[in-house]
Amino acid sequence: MCNIDCNRRCSRGLWLAATLLGSLPAIAAARDTPLEAALHYFTRFDPAGAVAALEQARPPALSVETRRAVLAALPPEGEVRNLSAGQRRKLAGIDRVLALHRPEGTYEIKVVHAVQASLGLHARTVVLISERALDLLDAEEIQALAAHEIGHDYFWAEYRDARRQRDGARLQKLELLCDGIAVITLRRVGLDPARLISGLERLSWYNAETLGAARNEDDYPGLDVRKKLVRALVRWLSGGTPD
Repeated sequence: MCNIDCNRRCSRGLWLAATLLGSLPAIAAARDTPLEAALHYFTRFDPAGAVAALEQARPPALSVETRRAVLAALPPEGEVRNLSAGQRRKLAGIDRVLALHRPEGTYEIKVVHAVQASLGLHARTVVLISERALDLLDAEEIQALAAHEIGHDYFWAEYRDARRQRDGARLQKLELLCDGIAVITLRRVGLDPARLISGLERLSWYNAETLGAARNEDDYPGLDVRKKLVRALVRWLSGGTPD
């Protein structure tokens, strides 16, 4: 759920993801809804094949020098440095999720001051977690939402282009694809994908109650659609049919 407005940068090697998983425009053209497009994106493989394709399609990591430059450019006054023991315990489990996608140390995790309760992936380098979200969510919900954010690394250029073009329908499809990557990730580390939905519900409720409707609300699929996707993919991963 990328409500932290980040400066999106294009990743190298996304041609490999498009080759293995198929380009989003080609798939979406044959499907009427974001939900259908996202389901087809994964379920045209069997579960083992989808996992293998994601492994091979993982975009190359940014160089150490680039990651250092990204971190150096972050404003120090925005970071929350004095975390409580409880907050640190919640963050400890994120490494289980990140380790499936990158070697340890490739992604940084930073807690920041923000009005919204939100998580975001900044410049393919930093998982940003607002302190409000950290306090609101439990540890497994934070892991689940971090898994969604890492999904954006696979579609970095596509997301950047969709935002530039203000293509709300395409942005919704991309958000659902990141949900799908989160579901697969959570199953692989032994976590319940339902934690993704409960986390999204908490963030949505909190932000709506405190801030009202978000300006970019139409760029995100509704919670009912996201629930349908998660449940369908769980059935598929368990050997059933997604329908």
